[in-house]
Amino acid sequence: MAGLTTLRRFVGLDLSLTSTGWAVLSEATSTPSYGRVRPGKLRGEERLVRIRTDVMAVAQASTLVAIEGYAFGARQGREVLGELGGVIRVALHEAGTPFIVVAPPTLKKLATGKGNDPKEAVLAAAIRKLGYPGSSNDEADALWLAHMARAVYMVQQGEDVPLTNPQMAAIRKVLNV
Repeated sequence: MAGLTTLRRFVGLDLSLTSTGWAVLSEATSTPSYGRVRPGKLRGEERLVRIRTDVMAVAQASTLVAIEGYAFGARQGREVLGELGGVIRVALHEAGTPFIVVAPPTLKKLATGKGNDPKEAVLAAAIRKLGYPGSSNDEADALWLAHMARAVYMVQQGEDVPLTNPQMAAIRKVLNV
């Protein structure tokens, strides 16, 4: 069917067992959407299933999803966060949804220009540069991840992407070029 175009949709996921942030950038609207999956008192497999179900509803029909990678310096909860990361990666793979994994320092470099800034600086950059009206680090990270997914996709497609030098360095890191 000539003339039909598919609207592109980019999702960012900041995975957490207590408050998974998500954000969506879609060509269907000029306003991003964002929120958090908060499984409350659920534990174990029930919590993983709840997060997976909600995340997959958000990621449905996405052009590209960006997931924040593991914080390897974290000392607590690594095992269960690894379980969650694995559950989400397998679910995206089984759904045929393309995704990239973005290391935390690379995400920070995209947002602030420096890979070692604290989470609060990423939130402040989302407010200042992206017009994010909230106060959630989880949503701010997810919003930056959605922007990363869009930029990576555009670079892969040979499209012009207006980025700063540090931002392009972050994109190249994700693309391994």
